[in-house]
Amino acid sequence: MDPNAVLKVRVILDDVNAERLILPSRPETVNALILEVKNKLNLAYDFRLQFQDPEFDNALCNLVNVEDLPSKATIKIVRFVDLDLSSTSTDDTVLLSDNTDSPERLCRWPEIFVVPTFSYEVEYALREGNLAYVQEEKTIRLIRDQKHNILDVMAAEIYKHKAYPSTKEIVKAAEALVSKHPCLTEKGSKTGYEGWKNSLRFKMGNYRTKLSKAGIKDVAVNAGKRSRTNPEGAASRENIKRPKRGEVNFLPNYPLGETKDTLETMRLEMVEQFKRTSIERDAVLIHQLMQRTFALRREEIVNSGPPIAELKDRWPALFSEPQLYTEFHRITNQNLPHSFYAALDKYTPLLLKLYRKKKAGSVAKKMEEVIMAYNDQDKNNITAARTAALAGLPLYLKEDSSEVFKTCKDELEATQEGAVALVAVVDEAEVPAGVPFETHHVSIVLEDQVVMSHRSWTDSLVILFGLIYALHLSYPEKLSGFFEFIQVVLLNLDDGRKQLKPKLQSLRNELE
Repeated sequence: MDPNAVLKVRVILDDVNAERLILPSRPETVNALILEVKNKLNLAYDFRLQFQDPEFDNALCNLVNVEDLPSKATIKIVRFVDLDLSSTSTDDTVLLSDNTDSPERLCRWPEIFVVPTFSYEVEYALREGNLAYVQEEKTIRLIRDQKHNILDVMAAEIYKHKAYPSTKEIVKAAEALVSKHPCLTEKGSKTGYEGWKNSLRFKMGNYRTKLSKAGIKDVAVNAGKRSRTNPEGAASRENIKRPKRGEVNFLPNYPLGETKDTLETMRLEMVEQFKRTSIERDAVLIHQLMQRTFALRREEIVNSGPPIAELKDRWPALFSEPQLYTEFHRITNQNLPHSFYAALDKYTPLLLKLYRKKKAGSVAKKMEEVIMAYNDQDKNNITAARTAALAGLPLYLKEDSSEVFKTCKDELEATQEGAVALVAVVDEAEVPAGVPFETHHVSIVLEDQVVMSHRSWTDSLVILFGLIYALHLSYPEKLSGFFEFIQVVLLNLDDGRKQLKPKLQSLRNELE
């Protein structure tokens, strides 16, 4: 086997992601191959390798000798779980399940709303009513208590998914109710469930009031508004705190048996772990402490909005990549890097095609420069295509990215002022059309200070997006369309209510 021959490798990252690499020659050792894969794919974690062994019908075997690889090989990355607890999971993995008394919601709003079971009396009446409807299309006449039971149980089921469902989601619940129990169909109603929709909407308001009085945090936070008994309170619609970007767990209650004092003790224990070196830290313990203190952390961040510097001192784990991604999963029940790159790789060819077609308008010349710069890159490098697609997006949306996406030649310049910024440290000659294809490293800046850094520009953008959610920050005003594209199009976090800007909606339509 010629050691200088080109080595073509398909790298399996997880169940849904794989990359193709072409190496000019075969690395001398397995460790050298691992380093090559890390550098080419910008992987920031440690792993070992398995390969499909042709002598055993392509079954996966641990890679011990690099000479065992055929010239066209498939290898699989096996991450060291104790070094990165969160990022190995897929979207279907429930990261929050290590606490059986966890108060967080464990699922997003379902595609098909599942109607719950009502009281024995109501279920019997509905069963008989459905039979009569099938035979005679006769609808049922409910007594008051029966209707109240249906609405109460439906409201509780809706709340399991969302405290503040959108009109679209209320419609789905009402439609599912009438679909399962056709005897509840309303005669004279265009949809057959218009009255149920209105009743459910009002019932959810009443249900939130009950939960608020009981002390449920994600609704109690909006209590104390102006009323007859509280004429000095804030206006009822002023400063409402509720999920607006598809957050599933916006403001959960403390875990069963915990108080603010006990959770604060856990927080201090987590801080002590971060005073140790990275080798000495107990990653499993940190993960458990961060999971247990999630409600305390969200309470601080949502209610008080402390400065970033204070948050970094109080919650240093939030500024480590594994725990940041786990926090994003706690908030949205979605694996950020996997979902982001799976969608981005789907849309990148379409975005680049749209950029190439841009022949007129004020940004056409700049867009052409981005495409020309991309054409000079290695077409086998998926990172280059991703970077071009993302860097060209603000131009396509006619947004100014200069205050957020910055480049500099000196690490000392990376602390440029900016409420939210990505500062790529590059050689001046390596910034064609202002697109940071090659970077020494990228600094993530929040409130004028570097809070995290990464080698890859695209990975840094993912980290920045995760921080915006974890720290409850607003999108940069001049790039709001860009970040909404990530939220709504790439991650499908539209909260059931998102009205996109016309340019963003037009782009979304072109990509579908």
